[in-house]
Amino acid sequence: MDFRELTYITTIADCGSVTEAAKRLYISQPSLSYILGKVEEDLGVKLFDRKTSPLTLTYAGERYVETAREILLLSGNLRKELKDIGGGTAGEIRVGIPTERAGYMLPKVLGRFREQYPGVQIKLVESRSSEILGELDKDRITFAVLPGGSGDFPIGLESRLIYKEKVWLVAPETMLQPEMIRKKTGNEEGEEPAADLKKMKDLPFIIMKSGQYIRGKTEKILRKAGFFPKNVMEVSSCITAVELARSGMGVTIVPDRALEALGFYSGAVDENVRVLRCSRTEADLEWEVSAVFKKESYLGEPEKELIRLMQEVFGDRIPAYA
Repeated sequence: MDFRELTYITTIADCGSVTEAAKRLYISQPSLSYILGKVEEDLGVKLFDRKTSPLTLTYAGERYVETAREILLLSGNLRKELKDIGGGTAGEIRVGIPTERAGYMLPKVLGRFREQYPGVQIKLVESRSSEILGELDKDRITFAVLPGGSGDFPIGLESRLIYKEKVWLVAPETMLQPEMIRKKTGNEEGEEPAADLKKMKDLPFIIMKSGQYIRGKTEKILRKAGFFPKNVMEVSSCITAVELARSGMGVTIVPDRALEALGFYSGAVDENVRVLRCSRTEADLEWEVSAVFKKESYLGEPEKELIRLMQEVFGDRIPAYA
């Protein structure tokens, strides 16, 4: 049993197919089938049930893959630690991040990071939050940048706060009625007006697809208001949701980054939509954006510096919208 075999078997398990695993590993399918058969012959057990499609692990296979992942993680940690000892001037960081967030955050930090670590390559895995957590579980990424705090992630994962991000309701002016906007109370002077969501229950809503963190946040806010909209349009992009609201298609709930990308952060006023607080409850107004990694993972100096730069650039960025 060697590291190559461990990598090959875990990749087959991830793909559920020898053919797909061979493509990912850049080797021929017959070669990978031979290696799998040789490993099973040496161990005296079958690791996969060939009768299923995709392939499923036998009990012996589950134990093999579980231990193989631990061994590969320890090996990777050791390599990172030794590189740090040697100066940390070369290597690779694999970052999992939602696609839209990548476009918002990374251009503002990667230039500065490259100045400090020109020999360290950044490889991105861009997908939905749920899929990125799966990649983290399979050790395909070093750490993830995701919305959520310590209580939002599966057991075994650790998070470090990067910054806090506010959540807003964006509504077309043509759909808003006076009673849908709460009047400010004495202790709310200077704050943005809040939406009365209960009065909006019959309006069409634009919400994110399942698997995105904002979807869960939106559902929580709407449940607290006592309803889930009957007329729903699902999209994959918060920026698309805002643009659809601008065109009068419905109401949406989005984070700061979507509004900033469209010019609201600079104080721009849009005659087509209103940006409102979606709740008076502080817990509903913001979420944490965190660096997430396995507790047993070793973060080298380059990884720590990349996270620190994100904290420095985005810390305390909670803008107000007129």
